[in-house]
Amino acid sequence: MNTLAAFDVWGFRAVNDLAGLSVYWDAVFIFGAKYLIFLMPLVAVAYVFAAWRTSHFEGRVENFWHVGWTVVIAFIIEKTVGYIWFRPRPFVTLAGVHRLIDMSPLDKSFPSGHASAAFAMAFGLMLHNRKWGSLMLVLAAWVAFSRVWVGVHYPLDVIGGLVVGLLSAWITAPVKKAIEPYLDLFKFFRRYRKDPSA
Repeated sequence: MNTLAAFDVWGFRAVNDLAGLSVYWDAVFIFGAKYLIFLMPLVAVAYVFAAWRTSHFEGRVENFWHVGWTVVIAFIIEKTVGYIWFRPRPFVTLAGVHRLIDMSPLDKSFPSGHASAAFAMAFGLMLHNRKWGSLMLVLAAWVAFSRVWVGVHYPLDVIGGLVVGLLSAWITAPVKKAIEPYLDLFKFFRRYRKDPSA
């Protein structure tokens, strides 16, 4: 086993060995591992509607679509990488893993799909709004750490997800400009457009 792989296993053990010691913390990280990813889009929706009836609303709708495209690109990248190089999940290759959620042993481990999607949302939003993006980044970190805690990913799997999310946000950065002309077709969005001469 090379140094990086040994460090990855050590990091996994350091986190996963804490599982099962506290019902409270197990519940926190089971929620993070299974359900939080489905609530993160609601934060992006809240970001949009926090600007309702203001000059920022149209821009935030455009940003929301950018975040959506970022997640799509992240999904494509992580599935492609997983297809090219299949890494078994830790509970398949290691003994004594505390597995707190059910996952198929046939599923890939690297990169983490949950972490890829979570960080794609976070970095996608961070490009447009630091405050809301920072909140999403905290939630994404919660998702990533939770996946290791519950025994379904190695640390490098979720770090790989972080890289996928960051790369996807960079790739889709030009998408926002491509969306703007189409939103101009709808009076609803033009209504709240900021006057450029103001």
